[in-house]
Amino acid sequence: MNTGGVVVVTGGAGAFGAAISRELAENGCTVIIADRDLEAAERVAATIEGASFVALDLGDESSISACVDAVVARHGRLDVLVNNAGYSPPGGVGSTELVDFDRAISVNLRGAYLMSVAALPHLRAAPAARIVMVGSRTWLAGGNPAYTASKAGVVGLARSFVHALGPSGGTCNVVAPGPVDTPLVDDMVMGESRAENFRRYAAASPLRRVATPEDVARAVAFFAGPGGAFITGEVLHVAGGLQLAPPL
Repeated sequence: MNTGGVVVVTGGAGAFGAAISRELAENGCTVIIADRDLEAAERVAATIEGASFVALDLGDESSISACVDAVVARHGRLDVLVNNAGYSPPGGVGSTELVDFDRAISVNLRGAYLMSVAALPHLRAAPAARIVMVGSRTWLAGGNPAYTASKAGVVGLARSFVHALGPSGGTCNVVAPGPVDTPLVDDMVMGESRAENFRRYAAASPLRRVATPEDVARAVAFFAGPGGAFITGEVLHVAGGLQLAPPL
């Protein structure tokens, strides 16, 4: 991606999204933070030089179209799409509520698909387009069935967009974090003690710690930058080796 490229980060007001937005801005990108929570998006944008924000509800097709149209109207181009927004429901096999299952698929998979389709004509016109999907190590190891299914679907989705972007020189890849201590995990209702769960995650990792939002952001920036120009259809696990462990 050329310096000065225009980047949309979905879920940009969250812990991952804010870290990704900062990293890409530091790499010379013009960052647009797309989020349902406009107040939070505005707060994050105010901390990043040159960043702006736009409303985005991934459950609403008209909101998705309006988001992409607003970005292109304002900047005249779109070079990189980071499909970062996500929802993690509570429960396990047999105990995850169907409404939560449907929401996870709607936000994590359907939303990423619709956002990528809306952005595709503009990405094909870019000199070095990128789509980066934020997945999860759960696609390998299992976990909450809704979250895991949605993130496994993201890998297949990314590999489909490889072929849509390839002829114009664009790439599509997945960054798959392991457990990260962010508010997203609170929705998962993780065991008796959050601290104990993360101690266990760190102990199971060969590097003896869990990932940070900044670890994830640097991986996204790699795929979005010139170093990732000839890499497409890949999954990069940002898990300290925890992707090799069984479900935790």
